[in-house]
Amino acid sequence: MSTRFATGPYRIIELDEGQRVPYYIIPFDKRGVCIGPKTCEHLVSSVGAGDYTDIFLFSHGWNNDWSAATKHYEHFLRGYMKMRASHDLPMPDSYKPLLVGIFWPSTALAFGESERGPSMAAANPETMDAVVGDRLDEIAAIAEEMAEDDAARLYELAQKDELGSEESLELARLLARIYDEPDDELGFDDAVSAEDLVAAWGEAQTEPDSLEDFGTANSSAGKGPQAASIGGLLRKLDPRPAIRLATVYKMKDRAGKVGARGVGPLLRDLLDGNDARLHLIGHSYGGKVVLSATAIAPVSRPVESILLLQPAVSHLCFADEVPGTDRAGGYRAVLERVKRPILSTFSRHDFPLTKVFHLALRRKKDLGEARIAAGEPPSKYAALGGFGPRRCGEKLIDMKSVNAAYNFDPNVEIYGLRGDAAIDGHGDVSNEATWWSLYSLVSS
Repeated sequence: MSTRFATGPYRIIELDEGQRVPYYIIPFDKRGVCIGPKTCEHLVSSVGAGDYTDIFLFSHGWNNDWSAATKHYEHFLRGYMKMRASHDLPMPDSYKPLLVGIFWPSTALAFGESERGPSMAAANPETMDAVVGDRLDEIAAIAEEMAEDDAARLYELAQKDELGSEESLELARLLARIYDEPDDELGFDDAVSAEDLVAAWGEAQTEPDSLEDFGTANSSAGKGPQAASIGGLLRKLDPRPAIRLATVYKMKDRAGKVGARGVGPLLRDLLDGNDARLHLIGHSYGGKVVLSATAIAPVSRPVESILLLQPAVSHLCFADEVPGTDRAGGYRAVLERVKRPILSTFSRHDFPLTKVFHLALRRKKDLGEARIAAGEPPSKYAALGGFGPRRCGEKLIDMKSVNAAYNFDPNVEIYGLRGDAAIDGHGDVSNEATWWSLYSLVSS
């Protein structure tokens, strides 16, 4: 198409057997407002005509611009089709799919080996320009909703090489409002204090390798200020990783808003007035997008299937009861709104989701409940894509290779697919193991 927001499919993809498949991309802004309403109307109308048997809806994760998102979608789709052709995997003769990619603004944070910008040590001036631009975008994303005076002070603090204890607390007070958003994944509000934030920042700052996964310059000991505490507060703090950790939370909240306010109504429209099976696939924060969309309100009929690829949400989001509360996980209702078992991959090689994610989200009081057993979630904020689902009747199994049957148990509503042998990092989610997981799910 000549323009990305033209009415109708973004592209037509031809399958190996010659079938031509419409491929739509539906864009949303950060509030969940659809930017391409005519395209969305065309999609819903096409599905409503009853010409399609299966709809595959994908949502990307963080740090994907338009070009990156579309390339990720097409790589997965073409890989999936190639796997089917090379292994002679059949689909019913009546099979007529339609593809939908969700696009949402997620580029304020580079998080993960395959999704971050180049190193600050790069010598190329154009590379440096890109890095500086990314850093400015991150700070602006935080400041845009602040009062003018607070935003000005944030920029001042962000420019400093290090902060003392009082300035660290001041920065924490400026950023605390970001953490005051309700936590829909755990089903309860958990207020955070400035002291809580400074304590969490200090722990993250002592792990320079984890900070590098956020694209910071602190890639080795001795570079930049190191954590040193007095009375439980930091004596020195690098403000950049602190702001980046706050951005993790902000982007998490944005994914939920896009899912609930934008993609949720789209799901209801796609499920009304037709019999097409709706399959949802979400990577990273895209998992939060599709889960929020499914959880937001009852639909006329169930979603057919959900595949979560290294989802950046709490591992307790489906729990029957979140420890320390009398409430279920915030996405517990999703289990009743999907026909087939939910599949959710996790891998010990996903460094951001096993080592860093929970530091951005947990509070000072959680430090005492951290677990040290290998493979166990370190806190209730630990990522689903790092440790797999818990307390929801789950079954944790290894991902299987092509033609190895999964044999899903009809009494199990969610499977955690251990991807240690198949997923080497946070962005490594388009390979034969993940394609086979999708095929096994939709053809079961």
